[in-house]
Amino acid sequence: MVNYTFILHIKEIEDEFRYAITLDKSQEDNPALFFTLSEREKLRNWFQEQSLCKINGHHLDKIIKTWIQDIEEGFRDSSITLDLPLMIESDISNLKESGNQEISDPIYPDLSGIEPISGMLPPLNFN
Repeated sequence: MVNYTFILHIKEIEDEFRYAITLDKSQEDNPALFFTLSEREKLRNWFQEQSLCKINGHHLDKIIKTWIQDIEEGFRDSSITLDLPLMIESDISNLKESGNQEISDPIYPDLSGIEPISGMLPPLNFN
């Protein structure tokens, strides 16, 4: 059993995110067998939770393709730098917020202290 580590670097973010797996001899010889749908989703979810960046299918394929190629070439550590959008940026277009639809109670002004000074209309001067 051998440990392999993948390091994800994201442009404009200084942190690096590491994900490690352990492969047996048959998986080392054919690493594509290890990356089943469940393993791919596990990898995607882990990187998304750690980096808070959205990893779409294209980015995930790129990560896995790089990792498989490096494993086949005998490298224990692999890395890639991607330009990934933040999760909050990518989900903003799907926002369906209707806001507060509750009608508040009206506030009536207190007009009890207002009185006309000299009738309803001002005095008119007809000279």
